[in-house]
Amino acid sequence: MIFREYYNKSTYYRVVIALFFALTTAIAQPCQAQHFSSRQQLEDYERFEQFHKLNRDSAYYYAKRLVNDIDTLATSMEVAMLYDFMAEYTEATLHSYSKSLEYRLQSARIYEALDNKPCITRTNALLARIYLRNGDYHNAFSYSTSALKSAKSLSDATSEREAYLVLEQVTYFYNNDIDLAMEYNHLVADSYESREQAHQTVRALNNRFNYSMSYDETLDLTLLAETLCKEYGFSDLLINVYLNASMQSLAYEEFEMSLEYLERAKPLLSNFKEEGYYYSALGFYNLMVGDSSEAIVNLKHSIELLGQDDFDAKNVHSYFLLQDIYFNEERYKEAYEALMAFAETYTRQHNISNVVNLSKLINDMELAQADERLKQHQREMQQNQEYNDLVRHIHVGVICFVAAIAILALLLWRMQRKNSRLISIKAEQELRHKNEIIKVQQLQQYEEQNNMTKLSEELIETVNISDNRDMRNALRHIIHRLNKKHGSNNNWAEVEKTLANNNDVFFENLLKEYPNLTKNERKLCTLIHMNLSTKEIANITHQSIGSINVARSRLRQKFGLTDSDISLIVFLDKFKN
Repeated sequence: MIFREYYNKSTYYRVVIALFFALTTAIAQPCQAQHFSSRQQLEDYERFEQFHKLNRDSAYYYAKRLVNDIDTLATSMEVAMLYDFMAEYTEATLHSYSKSLEYRLQSARIYEALDNKPCITRTNALLARIYLRNGDYHNAFSYSTSALKSAKSLSDATSEREAYLVLEQVTYFYNNDIDLAMEYNHLVADSYESREQAHQTVRALNNRFNYSMSYDETLDLTLLAETLCKEYGFSDLLINVYLNASMQSLAYEEFEMSLEYLERAKPLLSNFKEEGYYYSALGFYNLMVGDSSEAIVNLKHSIELLGQDDFDAKNVHSYFLLQDIYFNEERYKEAYEALMAFAETYTRQHNISNVVNLSKLINDMELAQADERLKQHQREMQQNQEYNDLVRHIHVGVICFVAAIAILALLLWRMQRKNSRLISIKAEQELRHKNEIIKVQQLQQYEEQNNMTKLSEELIETVNISDNRDMRNALRHIIHRLNKKHGSNNNWAEVEKTLANNNDVFFENLLKEYPNLTKNERKLCTLIHMNLSTKEIANITHQSIGSINVARSRLRQKFGLTDSDISLIVFLDKFKN
């Protein structure tokens, strides 16, 4: 009896549940047919779902056929998921960032229409990353700040970390605020809780190579990132780790380790983009070890490979190295062509209107923050007025505190009088520091003017060899504007005199043993003797780190330093006495 009763009840529940599912299916069917109305569309969507994880090429085929067949203003989660998949596929497999951007914008439009805040946040973070690849700092900054704000409100740690990665790059390359960029980097690099966050951590560690201040730090970074990549199977990121480690090793003249990292990266290459990055790094290595012919071959191959990419920002580095090699080999026509390609690519990457818009956006954000601080101050003042009685007592305490401070200040003043000798020494040290700053500023002014003079001379040579009359006139106009803006005063003699007054013994001993040093070589010796790093010298002279390293390599050859254990700083130090 009990069993029969239980059976009847369970049968009743099964019927109710079956009716519920039948009803919900009937209700959902018209919703599904809203955008997939034809039988062919429904079959294509079923095939897309079938191949979504098994065969991504086939899934992309059916997804593309679907979005081309439905209403372009369609707004449903299914359509948004199609666009998301196509954006991911075109970026990761086809390396077509323009198509990926187009699909991401479509999915963002749908999520906005559906008011799906988690999906809007994630899509904005991914859009910021795509814009950053194209050098569009304005949109990268705009989308990343929007994603960061909503990610914090939704407690979406993954999207928040993605936004910080974009903001780090914008802050480093556009604002040149290294401290803030490192702060963003630490927020991502120092911890992770999932596979996706581990992927972000490795990307942050790759970025941290830019801030490396010693070769030991570079080795530690490489080991940490390599371990994470192998643990989670991030072969694409591991290639970037090895290439960055190779470049940093060259900066510290560790040529054998640089080549070893390149050899580790080569078996992992799987597409034309990775091969393009590899041959760019290999070309730089060839240049640093003195094999310019092989460097030209590899850099050209890198440009050819990366030219297949929609966003060819990486070619800026290869074009710059090529024009430097050609110029030093007196192949001026090829140097000019490489320089023009460099300028065209750089201008395309750093769109001026985007930079202006980004400046305005940052300025608006700073004004909004200032306004918020003002409102906060007003709220605090209002709260203070509610506690007038308490404030009176605080005033008495403040007066006593100020009196105590005054007495303490008097005692400190008497102690300072007794220690006037120490104060005098400190003042002298500060004066010397200011003098060093003045020297560096003078060097920067000279280098800027010298670079403009060299550019004018190169353009004049181009005018002399060009057969195109219109181009010659255009170049003469540019030369006139450069000369008018920068003049032709030569300030290096004044800078050299200032440095010589403080380093007269060093200059005398150096020129006595090496009288044939050129002016540029004497300048480089001076900056190295001042114990400035390669990165600092590059910033002062407005040259790339690669160009400074090439100059250092040539200087070592002139000094006959074949032993890699003897650094230029140690070698030059012997001339100070």
